[in-house]
Amino acid sequence: MKLKKLMSLGLAGAMALSLVACGSTADTTESAAETTESTATETAESGAEATTAEATGEEKTIYVIVKVLGNQYWSVLQAGAEKAGEDLGCNVVVVGTALESDIEGQLTLLQNAVSAQADGIVIAPLDSVSLDAPITEAYNSGTPVVLVDTVTTSDNYSAALMTNNVEAGKTAAEEMLRRFKERGISEDEEAQVAIQIGSTGSQTITDRVNGFTEYWEANAPEAWTILSDDIKVNDGDISKAVGFCQDYLTTYPNIKGMFGPNNGSTVGFVTGLTEANRTDVTMIGFDFSAEIETMIRSGEYDVASVVQRQYYMGYDGVKTALDLANGGSVEEKTIDTGVILVDANNVDDPEVQSIINPEIEEPAAE
Repeated sequence: MKLKKLMSLGLAGAMALSLVACGSTADTTESAAETTESTATETAESGAEATTAEATGEEKTIYVIVKVLGNQYWSVLQAGAEKAGEDLGCNVVVVGTALESDIEGQLTLLQNAVSAQADGIVIAPLDSVSLDAPITEAYNSGTPVVLVDTVTTSDNYSAALMTNNVEAGKTAAEEMLRRFKERGISEDEEAQVAIQIGSTGSQTITDRVNGFTEYWEANAPEAWTILSDDIKVNDGDISKAVGFCQDYLTTYPNIKGMFGPNNGSTVGFVTGLTEANRTDVTMIGFDFSAEIETMIRSGEYDVASVVQRQYYMGYDGVKTALDLANGGSVEEKTIDTGVILVDANNVDDPEVQSIINPEIEEPAAE
């Protein structure tokens, strides 16, 4: 069902956009200036295509709004969404911001999708609070809205495909405790754990940190503590995240572990530890970047990462939105896509490779 009253376009922000029509992909590496100049035209054109397709009974158009376009994590989710477009015969428009802190930019992208009369919207909200009202408005209008990776503060959406983030945080804490004991750290020895996050507004990150902290406080010796009063926020800025890692190493001589609950924070910790050659610090991260793969494969560091199945979030997110746009329904509103812990022992296992290199094994269309 289409919006009877279109939402205003709002503030214009720097955006990147790629259009996939049954498998064709636009260049997503254009400069910020070129992107800003062409976005309005591309959005209008894609909206016109969607309207024409509807009038002639052709493919429906699903907008996929990721957090950061071009980021390695989101590129995998984008690939899943694009493959769904190819398999299911629908147009997939992928858009995203340049920074995790660009909440206004993502709001503009959402408003653009509504103005283009998208048949369905798949979105990973940058901020669970700030995006709640506009997502609610789109949902209440009758447009299927599928959340991926992150939920909003209300349940005003059609479906959500994501990790159970509290449990994933507990998995990370359990693994760090196991590694501390394996390293022979005495329960009476002071051991500090540093945490930095990408955003304070992401419910996903909050849940992971809460899960990690909850498990740690229930199971760790008293002398092993989290630096809860010094959790730093890097806003998705990798250079800032690296600097925070260096700050922790300088400020806390008893630091024994680092936890990155999102990809950017993990890359920051990985880079900082590598530059300092600190093989004595256990690092547990999230997701699977080139940086953490290099660290894992080096065999020199005590490292593991909690890896999500974001390819399937993208693929099944589009599939779910399309099903709903065609009058279908969902059996479960929230679907846990699961995680897997990856380290040097299993990085080349077929199951792990099918997740971190999804082109090896792609889900078949039903």
